[in-house]
Amino acid sequence: MAKLLLRLLDLAGFGAVEQVMRHRSFRIYLVGHIPNVIGVWVVRVAIGWLAWQLTGSAFWLGAVAAADALPVLALGPIGGVMADRLDRRIIATVTQAALAVIAVILAALTFWDLMTIWILFSLALARGITAAFWQPVRLALMPNLVPRAEIPIAIALNSSTFNTAQFIGPAVAAGLLSLGGPSLAFAFNIFAASFMVWVLLVIDSPLAPLKKGSRASVFADVVAGMKYGLTHAGIAPMLLLLLILGLSIRPLTELLPGFADLVFGLGADGFSLMVSSLGAGAAVGAIWMLRQGNRGGITAIALRAGLLGGAAALIFALTTWLPLALVCLAVLGFSMTTGGIATQQLVQLSVPDEMRGRVLSLFGMVFRAGPSGGALLMGWIADVAGLSWPVGIGAALGLIAYIIGNGRRARLEALLETPNDVRCARVDTAEAAEASPPPAGRAAE
Repeated sequence: MAKLLLRLLDLAGFGAVEQVMRHRSFRIYLVGHIPNVIGVWVVRVAIGWLAWQLTGSAFWLGAVAAADALPVLALGPIGGVMADRLDRRIIATVTQAALAVIAVILAALTFWDLMTIWILFSLALARGITAAFWQPVRLALMPNLVPRAEIPIAIALNSSTFNTAQFIGPAVAAGLLSLGGPSLAFAFNIFAASFMVWVLLVIDSPLAPLKKGSRASVFADVVAGMKYGLTHAGIAPMLLLLLILGLSIRPLTELLPGFADLVFGLGADGFSLMVSSLGAGAAVGAIWMLRQGNRGGITAIALRAGLLGGAAALIFALTTWLPLALVCLAVLGFSMTTGGIATQQLVQLSVPDEMRGRVLSLFGMVFRAGPSGGALLMGWIADVAGLSWPVGIGAALGLIAYIIGNGRRARLEALLETPNDVRCARVDTAEAAEASPPPAGRAAE
């Protein structure tokens, strides 16, 4: 059966997926990752909806989202150092076990009607602190599971499960919210996180760290990783654009409960429909990235995705017609997925193995914290001026930034998509040419 499935993938144009799925450790990890990320989206929808039920405030929507995401700014670099120094499987197992415990507390307090907005905020903050250590190790796992040449496909496949879950998770959340309220949704996440713990425990040991030990202090390692990522001529601009995307365009996704209620007059089912539209576009984007394989042109995909997402968010902010809003959300989901996968691929392929966890922690910080920070600011403004204005202005600013970025695409492609050995050879050739005397009979320039 497994051989037949792999053959069908090959015939469907997913031959690269067939190749990466032959690695046992990656297959096992993916099996655990699917229910785990469905659980992530279920608990995010449930927390957002519960925060809105408790307060009816766009500010609190942004605050709870920020509590879940912003700790990665302070702790993500430390998580990256741990991912480079320690056994990544152990870190992953401990963090998933902690998330399961937090889900138990969420489910119990909600079931017994003891939840308040401050308790919910505190538990969202606990999830955010835990995720700050899970995020870099999750991103850094790929080279431990597949050969370096197959990293782009592994990233795309891993991200496709995450974004397919973005489509399935809200639908599951809607059913659970209707059947038993947020407590049942939180209970589902207990199962999802616990299953991931079991999977991590049974994976074979290619998960040993790529670099054993370090004589430098943790602080020195953090600084070295941040310096590398923030001064790299190719990585730094892409991270900056991703940050602008997170602050100006992606906050829309965190504020959807408010849009569903105030702008479109929808309940929990309608809110779930909006998030599912976002997830449907994301799933299509992930599948499209899988079909891209190793064809190149990743930089162009990342930059054009920003343009597409900015335009979709701007139109969404200006419309009150639900069908058009759902189309915009699907387009936004497609753009966020393709842009996120492409940017992560560029970073993964440009960073040395000994820096991987720390530099990818920067990617995780930007990708996770940017939208929540933007949602916090936009939510605060929205409580005074309404939701549409801050989201529309943010989308327009993000669109301008990506127009500028697309104007520098050729230079970024040269920096990020040229293999390291080719770049080094070019540098060596240039240095040799400068050191060599000019040919006889030709004046030195």
